[in-house]
Amino acid sequence: MLRRAIFTLTLLTTSFLPPTSSLAQSVGKLRIAELNCENLFDTIHTEGHNDHEFLPTSQRRWTAGRYHRKLSMLAREIASLGQTEPADLVALVEVEGDTALTDLTMRTRLRTLHYNYIVTHGSDPRGINVALLWQEGAFRPLHTHTLCWQQRLGVEAPTRDVLHVQGLARSGDTLDVIVCHMPSQYGKRHSKRLRSAIAKGLRDYTDSLLSANPRANIIILGDMNDSPQSRPMRRALGATVLDEKVREFQSYNVPKFERNALFNISLLRSDPHHPRGTYRYKGNWEMLDQCIVSGRLLDTRSHLHVATTPVRIVSHDFLLEGDKSYGGVKPWRTWQGPMFRGGFSDHLPIVVEFEYER
Repeated sequence: MLRRAIFTLTLLTTSFLPPTSSLAQSVGKLRIAELNCENLFDTIHTEGHNDHEFLPTSQRRWTAGRYHRKLSMLAREIASLGQTEPADLVALVEVEGDTALTDLTMRTRLRTLHYNYIVTHGSDPRGINVALLWQEGAFRPLHTHTLCWQQRLGVEAPTRDVLHVQGLARSGDTLDVIVCHMPSQYGKRHSKRLRSAIAKGLRDYTDSLLSANPRANIIILGDMNDSPQSRPMRRALGATVLDEKVREFQSYNVPKFERNALFNISLLRSDPHHPRGTYRYKGNWEMLDQCIVSGRLLDTRSHLHVATTPVRIVSHDFLLEGDKSYGGVKPWRTWQGPMFRGGFSDHLPIVVEFEYER
């Protein structure tokens, strides 16, 4: 399979134009969100995990009161993602496991939205995992697979597993939803090599999916801990970056779309006035939370495809606080080092919108 997409700019841009014949037809919406929860730990020690800092007796004093406050705030955030309607699927990053997800989906306001979940149980030293919430009636899981990098790549440092859920969306389309949390930038040189190794392994995995089914609808979501233009994302994963410039060339013809390629659509944002990223570091916004899709989902001739401006960074006022050091605003985070700030998360969520003909 090709590692890098080779195609003309003409192909990219016009694939976002809705066919004239479909304008009069009813259009359905499918909304998929991603959120880094910033250390959603429960208050109970799990044997074998280094989660001691998130216990009631720790220096952080992670008490039941703080834990349930965090759950309530995340529930409010998740409930707001879909605007008039709830998000159909929500990829979650930095969650500990079943206890926290059961409490989130069943013991907060989210219980009225009928979310179910699937979570990994990986070998991250702290017990951090990724998960996928789905709303009943919007998605039905068919198969679940976990990619463990220690086994697949022989990676020495334990890192978080990747979750792959194949399921049937209410549009009638089968989706391959992949949730990942790349290694952090701590220890930059080593971590970049590790991100590149995992990105290459993820590309090999998606190539195998496309080899088995060239019509696969692959959607990769997560905190990549790097920019869309970084070497791990562009070269190792081979995800071509699309941005707003593609709409400057909408008058060209549409040749056959290259469906076995991967495309990073994270910069195709619906509102340029919103923050330019999901994470703010020293006054600069970074687009760490991303969505990557297979080429079929960019082709408006496909039954299910991305909307014209598919990505929205959710930046409600209640998710933000003033940045006293650099001006402007930043995400209202839960922690500033060991200091409890009481906010939602240090990341803003994204929502990706897909369309289909009813």
